[in-house]
Amino acid sequence: MARSKHPDHETPQKAARLNSEDSFGGLGIGPILVNRLSSQGMERPRAVQAQVIPAVLEGRDVLSLAETGSGKTAAFLAPVLQKILADRPAKGQTLSPAARLRGLVICPTRELADQTGALAEQLARGTVLRTAVAVGTVAITPQRRALASGVDLLVGTPGRLNELIADGALQTDAVQSIVLDEADRMFDMGFAPQIERILSQLPGNRQMLLFTATMPKDVLQLANHHLRGAVRIETHPHTTAATHVTQHAVLVEQDSRIDLLLHLIREGGARRMLIFCRTRRRTGWVASALSRHGLKTGQLHGDRSQAQRRRALDRFASGEIDVLVATDVGSRGLHIKGVPTVVNYDLPGSAEDLVHRAGRASHGTRKKGDAWTLLGPKDLDRWYELAPQAGVAADPERIPGFSPSEDTKRPRGSLPNRHETRHRPGPGRRKRASRPIPKDQKPGRGVRRPKAD
Repeated sequence: MARSKHPDHETPQKAARLNSEDSFGGLGIGPILVNRLSSQGMERPRAVQAQVIPAVLEGRDVLSLAETGSGKTAAFLAPVLQKILADRPAKGQTLSPAARLRGLVICPTRELADQTGALAEQLARGTVLRTAVAVGTVAITPQRRALASGVDLLVGTPGRLNELIADGALQTDAVQSIVLDEADRMFDMGFAPQIERILSQLPGNRQMLLFTATMPKDVLQLANHHLRGAVRIETHPHTTAATHVTQHAVLVEQDSRIDLLLHLIREGGARRMLIFCRTRRRTGWVASALSRHGLKTGQLHGDRSQAQRRRALDRFASGEIDVLVATDVGSRGLHIKGVPTVVNYDLPGSAEDLVHRAGRASHGTRKKGDAWTLLGPKDLDRWYELAPQAGVAADPERIPGFSPSEDTKRPRGSLPNRHETRHRPGPGRRKRASRPIPKDQKPGRGVRRPKAD
């Protein structure tokens, strides 16, 4: 491949180092993208990148199982962008917008698509390539305009991609590489029919890259049906907790869990914290309870608009808020660095969820992280079922020095705090003042008969 001119033209010594076997250049990535990777803090390829990149550049289909936070996003973006760069039209020729789209990445959630699209945009900066993101719950018109003007690589969610295909805005005839990221999560969310619909629109000679953390039956069937002679790459045993995270299981009653969170933040030094709850309602209650204790909190769940979710993520990533409370919509693929502590306020529903939640701790860094799972007496049997499946060896314990505050102690068997908000007036609503009813009046029935003497 011809050497591209670039303002950061390296010296012969630097070029030799960049093209060594333990560098992105040595794997076949060109100088421009190597420099862009370096600007994102990626100097040397990680294990999954070192195996995936050569296979993609050779044109092979790839089935990759890798732990969360392994660097798989750059593992597929860098070689796909490199292939598109190498496939430029001859000098003096241009591609029509419909023929320009050659890379397609499908993600299960809007947050993951946004973050993947942001990295793609950063890597393509300084090149002739254009990238775009297409997700639901936001205006579709700007996405149609971007495709009409020409996009080389598109990142999107299944529903919006099918919508764009149906109205003719998205042409897939020229797609050379398609990536399914977090495939197991897409099947969990019921996207299998939409994925099949998209795949049916692609050329028969396309390259397919499938990335998944686990291998359920549905994902295996998809791989067997659509992948051709795929290279299987497994850099870490799947459904296994990240090795940089220390797991803790804590015995604590429901009534004392907010106090425990405050203890971890104030006494344990876990100032920045990502908390996972089972339901959207519980998420809002936990965030409100922590806010009343002076903590800046944000929420991430399905009832929040896309703008609210993006704003919460941005504020949390920048350190503007201390705590982000989320449902499992935030457990997959979110790249938020510098969050040392993850808390499972409720026990995860599966070993995979336990792995992915814990994997958010110190995600993308080489620092140690902590994952705390809060357990009640009824959770113990389920914990000893899930923990071995996730490779977690942590017996439930109580935290020395922690005792709940007096105002949260309740008699055993009383309702958890979450029920206290059931009769509390919501935002903008005032409780109507009550008036005493005269003894001789009956509401709605006129005057009550006087009692007989």
